[in-house]
Formats: sequence, C-alpha cells, structure tokens
Amino acid sequence: MHKSIFSFWFLTTLLIGDENLAIAGAPKSVALTIYTNNMAMVSEKRSAEIGHPGNVKLMYSGVPSTIDTASVLVHFDQPAQLYSQNYSYDLISFNSLLKYHLGQNVFYTQNKESNERKEGTLLSENPILIQEQDQGAIYTPHQLFFPSIPKEMAVKPSLFWNIKTDANHLDISLQYLTSQIGWKSDYTLDLGENGKLDLGAWITIDNRSGASFQDANITVLAGDVHMPTRVEPRSYAKEMLAAAPSADNITNEPFSGYHLYAIPFLETINDKEQKQISFIDKKGIPFDEYALNEQNDYFSNFGERELQFDHIVALQNSQANHLGIPLPRGTVRAYKKDKQHRSQFIGADFINDIPKEEEFKINIGKYFDIAGKERVKEFRVTKQQQHIVYEITLNNHSQKSEIIKLKKNTPPNLGKLAIKDSCTAPCAKQTLNAFSTLYTLTLAPEESYTLSVSYDMELY
Repeated sequence: MHKSIFSFWFLTTLLIGDENLAIAGAPKSVALTIYTNNMAMVSEKRSAEIGHPGNVKLMYSGVPSTIDTASVLVHFDQPAQLYSQNYSYDLISFNSLLKYHLGQNVFYTQNKESNERKEGTLLSENPILIQEQDQGAIYTPHQLFFPSIPKEMAVKPSLFWNIKTDANHLDISLQYLTSQIGWKSDYTLDLGENGKLDLGAWITIDNRSGASFQDANITVLAGDVHMPTRVEPRSYAKEMLAAAPSADNITNEPFSGYHLYAIPFLETINDKEQKQISFIDKKGIPFDEYALNEQNDYFSNFGERELQFDHIVALQNSQANHLGIPLPRGTVRAYKKDKQHRSQFIGADFINDIPKEEEFKINIGKYFDIAGKERVKEFRVTKQQQHIVYEITLNNHSQKSEIIKLKKNTPPNLGKLAIKDSCTAPCAKQTLNAFSTLYTLTLAPEESYTLSVSYDMELY
C-alpha cells in the first residue's frame, strides 16, 4: 500500500518557510441567511495573530467548495490593505500530490524488508513508477514520501488574502454567498371529522455546500430573490437527516418585500445533511372540504363525457381562523384517521407563498364515489348564432353528504353571450366574472342531481 505522511502542522510550517503566513482561527460566530433558490449568505467573525506585520499572506480555511468568490466582503478591525484574493480548492490528497510531483524527486522505500529511504524521480502516477537517481532502474516502490506540500494546496477549501498591515492581531468579519444550501417548507394536515384540522410545518434545510456550520444563527427568507444565473445541483452521497428541537416561537418579520423567519436557537448544519426545524404547530383550524370539477367550454358538439372531481381542502389563513401567518411555499401532506384511529396518508399538493388573510387551498386527489356525466343535449350553429345546451348529471355514491362544485369557464371574445340554467335548490349559482360561473350543491348519500346549462351566442 502506498502511503504519504503529512499533517496540517507540517503544511503550515512549510508555507511559513517560504511566505509570511498568518492563519485565521476557528469562527467565533456564524450566521446564515438561507434562500429558497439553493443559495445562502454566510456571515462569520474570526481573528488572526500576525507574527510578522508587513506583507502577509492570510489563510482563511474551511469555506464552502461552492462559494461565490466574487461575492466576498471582508472587513478588518485594524488598518489593512487587501491587495488580492486567491481561492484554493485543489485539496491535498494522495492523488493530487502524485500529480503535482510528476517529474520531480520524491523519496521511497523499495520493499517491506527495507526501511531505507532513497531518492528518485516520479515518472508515472498510474501505475506509480520511480526511476533511481542517475538514470537508474525503473520500478514500483513499496512506500512513497513527498518532500514538500505545494503552497497552492490546502486541507480544506480556503481563501488566501495578500494584505499589508502593521497590526499584530486582526479581527475579521467576512460575508459571502454560497450555493448548494437551500430550504423549503413542508406542511402536514391532520384532518378531523369535526370540520377542524391540525396544521404542522417544518423548515427543511439541505446543505450540500462542502462546508459545515457549527452553532450558527439561522434565518430563512421566503420569497424569490432574483439572481442572473443559477448553479445546477450536483449529485452527492446518501444524506443524513437530522431533526432539530421544536421551535414554536419562530418569529416572522416582513423585510424588503420578503418574509424572514428567525430560528431562536443556535443550530449546527453539517455538510451533506438535511435538518428539519418545526416552525408551525396549530390545532383546531376550521376547514372546508368539497369536490370540484372545472371545465372550459369551447362549444363543440362532443357528445358525452365523464366528469372527475378533485378533492379540495380549503381554509382561510386568518387570525380569526386560528392561523394568520405568512406561509412560505412548500409541499402539503394530508392525513386522516380511519375507524381504528390509525393515521392514513390521503394525498399531497404544492402551495405557493400564501400571505395572511388569503385562502389556503390544496387538491389532495380524486373523489372515488362522486361521479358525473355531461352530454350535449342541443347543438345548432348558423352564420350569426350558436346555440348549445349541456345536461350534467351528478351522483353521490358515498356514505355521507358531500359538497360538490362545478366551475364552468367560457372563452372570451367569442361574441355576445346569454347563459341560462336550471340551478335551483339544492343548487346555488355564483357569477365569478364575465367568463366563469360556479355552481355549488350538497348531495345526500346516493342522491343524484341534473343541471342544464344553455348558451346562446351572437357571432361577430
């Protein structure tokens, strides 16, 4: 087995031998603002001891491998002139050291029996071939030792700043943007039989940035922050999932057209880890549940068609409804208890950002026991007029009363339109706008209802 022995201490000793190197210490404080577009802003405070003031190379290690180096903002508490910045991401490994030392002298042992180190030239990395000094024999060594560690390599992704300062100690404040950290909302609805539900929500943070953040102050921002380009996600090894403590007191703050959610405790987010933090836990929220069919009528003589009905769960995001919280977009998963009081998953949907005092509505699937048919009963067309009558039959085959809604949409700019229908109790009609009408009715178990809708249109 080929071995290379080195240490971080050895690395820094070698570097100091050639340059006046100072190293920033571990973070004293870390703050993350995480966005929904797979991006975060990192704010850190560190300090560095300057052994030899003057021209200094300052090493700041442990930054993410996905850092946006053009976004870096660095401030020093003492006068310091920053001349240039390098980002080192060619990390030390056996293979990287092999590549660097091709054609150069290295040390080696020939076999297990001999501990004598010899010097030769590295000719090849795969397989590893060494040529003895003075154009000697070429063979594969037993052990390989590197004489130096290149200055441009680092143990972790690092920033190197070339600065000039007379200070012996610098406090450093650094801010930067990095990709491959994002967050999303995940909601759970537990639907009760009494027309009330329990709402829970998680903040799910996904860190694939290449760096870990210890004891960080975390804020997540809801809303779309514009960026000119978007970095495509990479593929990584299997993730770990970590659940953080519940945070029912997470506060929300309107901010520059967005909403900020501050997590009120320090949290560690490791690389290649998902972390979930509870931020909503509300009980007894009144909700509505109904079947919805929405059709766009284009006045064609299609004959007959089957109607399917979406299972809609709707509630008002208001304080009067025990809620009234700006809800970031995310996936909503609905559950309901069966007769044995076991929670069963009954569907999921995605919601966009919902401000307070607005409707929260999801579609969790198709109704099995609500059926409908629509047929063209009359159809006449002339050069000046078009006449069509739809007959819609609805059936409730479930074991309980169901609310059924039909939304009929007509295309604009077709001509002068007159609409008539047979909607009477238990049917109710609501004109939403010039092109949409909503019919609502409640059907008892095994009850049917037939609705006729006629359109007379004068063609332009």
